[in-house]
Amino acid sequence: MSDDTPKLPAPVAIASLVATSARSDEELVASWVANLRSEHSRTNFRTTADRFLAALGAPMRRATVENVRQALETITDGMAPSSKRQVFLRVKSLLSYGHRVGYLQFNAGVVIKAHAEARSVAQRIVSEVEIGLLVRAAPSRRDRILIELGYAGGLRVSELVSLTWSDVIERDGGRVQLSVLGKGHKRREVLLPEVVARSLLSLRGDAGANDPVFASPRGGHLTERAVNYMLKRAATNAGINPKLSAHWLRHAHASHAIDRGAALPVVQSTLGHGNIAVTSGYLHARPGDSSGLHLDEGVFLQRG
Repeated sequence: MSDDTPKLPAPVAIASLVATSARSDEELVASWVANLRSEHSRTNFRTTADRFLAALGAPMRRATVENVRQALETITDGMAPSSKRQVFLRVKSLLSYGHRVGYLQFNAGVVIKAHAEARSVAQRIVSEVEIGLLVRAAPSRRDRILIELGYAGGLRVSELVSLTWSDVIERDGGRVQLSVLGKGHKRREVLLPEVVARSLLSLRGDAGANDPVFASPRGGHLTERAVNYMLKRAATNAGINPKLSAHWLRHAHASHAIDRGAALPVVQSTLGHGNIAVTSGYLHARPGDSSGLHLDEGVFLQRG
């Protein structure tokens, strides 16, 4: 007897719905920017995408709406409203493109408002105790020193990963001065506490002056994205907010230093904020104070 049961169509393979050959976030970004006609636009959109991926802390295919919102808050922190809106729109465009070509299963950008404001900085400040736990939860000695340096120097993650040993200047009294290339290619000098300086110098080994302070296992500088991956793993292991990113170390530095008596102009100078009054060239080149020197040394691992 024949079977007259209607035959359902065979399930469509997911692969057949994918309209891109991109197999990584970076390849998707390359495909996305290739659609732009202006070289200027391609450069700006790629820069935004690179910063977004670095702050995301997870591959786009695994990122939640909350991950996307947090990454946007991180990379737009301190921006003018008009600039912030442009970044939101670019990221929304990237996420929409990824979903449209089948690379992403859902479009997190749909629920992200382009005019959304970043959360209060106070919501992204971790305590001194939590910084200490984070330092101790670092997966390796290099990562521990990286966390210490990011917190003690109040550095942006881009500044942290771009450091070479030529930027590390030994000073009297066991201190180290960092020559940091910040936003707008403006260089500033940052003093480190002695305990952090010792740790940093112990990391050098036989590295040359132009070698990266924090090197990738594959060679070259460690990437911003790798740093944020590491920090989120360390935060999870330490039992603190897993949304933590490298920028939170900078917020913590400013808050903790001010709480411990650092003058606001010193903090502004150390962090390289664009709205500070520029001091004399001599004092700027040879600082006698740094907000990092006001932090609690008990946070850092003491070594003989």
